Amino acid sequence: MNSPFKPFLLLLAFSLLLLSCDKNMSADSALPLVKTPSVYIGSQNAVLYALDPQTGEKRWEFNVGANIQGSPCLFNDWVFVVSEMGQLFKLNAFTGVKLHVYSFTSQILSTPMIKEGFLYIGSGDGNLYCIDVQADAIKWTYPTGGAVHSSPTVYNNLVIVGSYDAKVHAVDKNTGAGVWTCSTSGPVYSSPTAKGNFVYVGCADGRLYAIDILSGTNVWTYQTGSEIQSSPICYSGNIIFGSNDQKIHCLDSASGKKRWAVQTTDRIVSSPYACNQVIYVGAYDYNLYALRIIDGSVKWKFKTNGLIKSSPVIYQNKVYFGSYDKCLYALDTAKGALMWKQNINGLIECSPVINGLDGGNYNSSISGSSKE
Repeated sequence: MNSPFKPFLLLLAFSLLLLSCDKNMSADSALPLVKTPSVYIGSQNAVLYALDPQTGEKRWEFNVGANIQGSPCLFNDWVFVVSEMGQLFKLNAFTGVKLHVYSFTSQILSTPMIKEGFLYIGSGDGNLYCIDVQADAIKWTYPTGGAVHSSPTVYNNLVIVGSYDAKVHAVDKNTGAGVWTCSTSGPVYSSPTAKGNFVYVGCADGRLYAIDILSGTNVWTYQTGSEIQSSPICYSGNIIFGSNDQKIHCLDSASGKKRWAVQTTDRIVSSPYACNQVIYVGAYDYNLYALRIIDGSVKWKFKTNGLIKSSPVIYQNKVYFGSYDKCLYALDTAKGALMWKQNINGLIECSPVINGLDGGNYNSSISGSSKE
């Protein structure tokens, strides 16, 4: 006959067994974040996408609530993106999680530039802002006399930017104090680049200006046939930029004398990118051009189904750029062969940026990033 106490004794024995087990068991914890490279692109559909640079497969997306015209920028493990309605978002670059939002009182079309933990950005309210991205606080504000849609460049101790007040402004990057201004004959929405003793910038008056970096004195100008929205680059002693006169221009960087000009069939707003003696630039005629730096001859060109305002960037032998056909493209740099394209459901005005496996950040030339 079974004892009525047998079930109780079995339960007690099992409880004692559990109590005798090692209590120093490891606690559940999240797996470490795998940091993979991504190419970031936004469009008029108000969404920033992070895509696999090798396949175009989407990693994550984040809606900023308005058109994205300024290009994203990267710093440490963060990606920054502006909405046209005056907000700057700080996101985790690997997950897309929102970390902070900076709000401004006016439209922002400018592409941010980050150096040494400080972000510089222009605004439609006429101000150039310096933001400490570690503290998430504005360090200083510099007022110009017009909207600032030009993207700033940082060179030595200066932040240099164009304004709709028909001036190029150089500002002390530490204090925000004005150092010099150079007057032009029209609004400046091209972004400056600096090399050696000169600052180079295009203007709505159709001129490319070379400005002395120390004094702000205009040294020489080069007249094109229409306004210049494209941002120039300095490469191998040349200044290369596009113009609304439908040409890609190459000048001697010291004298401003023309070396060559390539005729296309529509305006060039895209900013060139230089790599291995080849210039890559998009045009409103739907083509991305690869031009030999020596004489401007066409190495290859690739036609999309929309105008190209986006500026290209190169990473691991691929050139990335967006088109008004709503696709981000990745082409082989050698022959212009299509590697992949990804429809992101919005007209693309901004330019892609990439965080690479080597830990480097790859940006277009829209913020005066000259390639040597």
